[in-house]
Amino acid sequence: MTTRTPDEVDRARLLDASGRTEQALALLEAAPGLEALLLRGELLLRARRRERALEVFRRAAELAPESAAALNGQARCQLELGRLAEARELAEEARRRLDVGDNYVQTGPVFLTLVWCLREMRRHREALAMAEEGLERCNDAILAQWADTIEQELAEAQKERC
Repeated sequence: MTTRTPDEVDRARLLDASGRTEQALALLEAAPGLEALLLRGELLLRARRRERALEVFRRAAELAPESAAALNGQARCQLELGRLAEARELAEEARRRLDVGDNYVQTGPVFLTLVWCLREMRRHREALAMAEEGLERCNDAILAQWADTIEQELAEAQKERC
């Protein structure tokens, strides 16, 4: 058995950036550690292999139960699979863990997932409130863009009711 090093995560990132995602996934297949699992889950999710990505994010959460990134990865998979209640529950759990360790770096992504969940559930006012709460906690351009989008959707919905 070959011993893997943390450098493999960096090599996998380079492979993916150069368009060789399948090679990156193969390299990460046996790579140990949370970072390798999270990257592998991200690559699988981006490749639309949602069920497989969900399995990988679950393994990451087993390895690091306090990881907001692992929980948020699971939430994103569930969202893409159309399992909105499960997605929201996982994203809320990730949100509760943002103050643990270095999970704060996941603030933007976690709030973004919550916004997407609420939007898909057609709970636009709650989605907008969630985006605003997230923006109070972090300065995230993508989250701000989604807040604007939801605000516009709310305005359009109100015009249609008139």
